[in-house]
Amino acid sequence: MGRHNDKSIKEVLGDFITSNTKVAKGYHTSQIDAIWKTEMGPIISGYTSKIYFKEGTLKIYLTSAPLKKELLMGKDKVINNINAALGADLVKQVEFY
Repeated sequence: MGRHNDKSIKEVLGDFITSNTKVAKGYHTSQIDAIWKTEMGPIISGYTSKIYFKEGTLKIYLTSAPLKKELLMGKDKVINNINAALGADLVKQVEFY
């Protein structure tokens, strides 16, 4: 007797995440947090106190005012790098605090 619902764990989890918005929000936030740390490196991520992602807006709280100004100038590049690493256009806007 053969199986009728052959799906990989990745497919099942992907379906679950996309069907449950609360889970998807937390999943994407943790993904973005990990991407921020790898893409920006240890120095910039060391100045990052909090990261929030909600409805296409990524809010990043920094402890350095000069770094905030520097990142504001490269806002589009930050969005493009994060979306490229995610493999989807989830981040529409970035705000630095």
